[in-house]
Amino acid sequence: FQPSDLKLSSLDKSPINLAKSYNSINTISLILSFYVSFAMSARKTALIMYMIFNIKVSHKTVLNYASSAAHYCHLFNLKNKGPIDDISAGDEGYIKILGKHFYTFFFISSKSRKISSYHLSDNRRTKPAIIAMQEAIRTASPNQNISLITDANPSYPAGIHYINSHYNSNLSHHKVTGLQNLDAESSEFRPFKHLIERLMRTFKQH
Repeated sequence: FQPSDLKLSSLDKSPINLAKSYNSINTISLILSFYVSFAMSARKTALIMYMIFNIKVSHKTVLNYASSAAHYCHLFNLKNKGPIDDISAGDEGYIKILGKHFYTFFFISSKSRKISSYHLSDNRRTKPAIIAMQEAIRTASPNQNISLITDANPSYPAGIHYINSHYNSNLSHHKVTGLQNLDAESSEFRPFKHLIERLMRTFKQH
């Protein structure tokens, strides 16, 4: 892979300018609370806004607000992530978009519980794993020794080999295999794997 190929997934632009919306920021916040925080559908969110608050919005407006907020939040997250812990845990889970399967890669910092990376891909091979891991370690200090904890997906060790060989880094990797501790490595690092598993369960519920 060329460095130019390893781009973090993101929205190209905001569908609408939230600052110029005809609805107030309070109304937009209510819509995002129902649609994002409570995982309501766009149509149900629009119905709630009308039935409870007597505010008429279309389901398309709900989707536009969510996409625009996602765009701004993503830019904010990249800019303000800050330092990361020495150990981060990662995993990927599949989601459906317009009837097709995609994968979302996540990494979470072990102490701060900070989501240090998220990346959307149509596969779970080495390239998206590299992109997710590069973002996870982007804000590490120059002399920081980073360890990444994942499952046995071979994309992760292959990706770490690529990162170490191309960027002269000293990134280490530990894998947790299966559901039971059948080896010393899995036994030692499974508590970190539990962090990402809890995050993935929350993500899938939404």
